[in-house]
Amino acid sequence: MDFNKFDSVSAAEKGAAMHIKDPTTLEPLFTEDGKPCEIILLGSEAPSVRAAYREAEKARLNAEKAEGTSDAEGDDAEFLSMDDFHEKTVELLLQRVVGFNNVFKGDRLATKKDAPWFFGLNRMNGQKGEKSFAEQASDFSAKRASYLGNVSTA
Repeated sequence: MDFNKFDSVSAAEKGAAMHIKDPTTLEPLFTEDGKPCEIILLGSEAPSVRAAYREAEKARLNAEKAEGTSDAEGDDAEFLSMDDFHEKTVELLLQRVVGFNNVFKGDRLATKKDAPWFFGLNRMNGQKGEKSFAEQASDFSAKRASYLGNVSTA
């Protein structure tokens, strides 16, 4: 058996298209002429994504250290509101966005630069059976199957 087909690291770096779903019904979204609305994302295992995350974490820790706000000395957990959690999720997702297919911002096609707009169209709300665009993208980006498919049967 050729185990290269399990190389989720390389597959994640190539990216894959996620079919965007309606955040309230979770039904797949299509253009008026039947084309799937998609966002193209790198996977969470992609070396570029992991490197960007490490850099962001270093910057955050250095900023805390400079401000003297590092909680390394205490056990007080920082409270994160649903909005805070959404913002942190979007921050991590922005480095994963490659582009869009069939997604329009007004009368023009959305581009990678429009990712903050896209993820800001709706927010996490904790409702069962609903998923914001950010939640959908985060789930998709984290799953190996999004990039590898079902390689066990291939």
